[in-house]
Amino acid sequence: MNNLVQQDLKKCGTVTVSVYRKRLSNDIVFDIKTDNDIVLPVSYVIEDMLKLY
Repeated sequence: MNNLVQQDLKKCGTVTVSVYRKRLSNDIVFDIKTDNDIVLPVSYVIEDMLKLY
């Protein structure tokens, strides 16, 4: 991001997605974590999209 855009933005939080694979079935499992409640709705959207994966 350029400096002009960064001046107008304030970080609200972080959403972290970890990806795991089950040993026996090879199924993929996602673990989604947020660092605060402000970004919780974003994690719900990510979770819904990953369910389609």
